Amino acid sequence: MCHEMEQIYSEGMESGELKKAKETALSMAEEGMDVKKIARLVKVSEDDIQKWIDENMCVAK
Repeated sequence: MCHEMEQIYSEGMESGELKKAKETALSMAEEGMDVKKIARLVKVSEDDIQKWIDENMCVAK
């Protein structure tokens, strides 16, 4: 049971870290920062950054 709880906690932490990276990346993009630079700074792939930006644009419309 302890191992299962550790796994759930770990997955929650990863999810939270990814959510924060997405928020940060979108803020950087709104400031006009280049996708390549954002990806390098938040340590997420350029493809993921571009996907987040595209998703955010659809929601904003």
